[in-house]
Amino acid sequence: MTYLRSLSKKRRQRRGITNVLGAILFVFAIVALTSIIAVVSIEYGGYIRSADYLSTVERERSQEDILFTHASDIDGQLKLNITNIGSETITLNNILVHNKSDAGSIDVTRMAALPITLNPGMVQVNYRIPGMIVTPTTNCTIAFVSSRGNVFIIVIQGLEIYPPNPYH
Repeated sequence: MTYLRSLSKKRRQRRGITNVLGAILFVFAIVALTSIIAVVSIEYGGYIRSADYLSTVERERSQEDILFTHASDIDGQLKLNITNIGSETITLNNILVHNKSDAGSIDVTRMAALPITLNPGMVQVNYRIPGMIVTPTTNCTIAFVSSRGNVFIIVIQGLEIYPPNPYH
């Protein structure tokens, strides 16, 4: 009988350790599952915020639009009237002049007048690119680059300027 009592004590001791180990593993499983759910929700929230930001930037970029009207001075200096006809504020940061008549050189023009910021409907009147003289032999492309990466292009061939002035 004493043998049976000692055997039953050993069984109870093992059973108690098993319950404790099971409880510890259950707590670890709950902590792991909770942390995985937290990390996934944080990452998903960041993804949603970045997708929303990119959508907003792309919408703003697609609504940038500029109209160039132009004329020349008596001495041939090119004058541009730059009108923001889009629904977003535009900031022009760079002007690239590709002069095809001068061995194909590309000049990036950074002037004191840049950046030009134009609100919707606003006009920059008589804007001049230093050294840009329109002659019958002029053959160049002028690209205005906005802060959002849009490029607005004017092509000058001889005395013709494209896109043509809609007000002439």
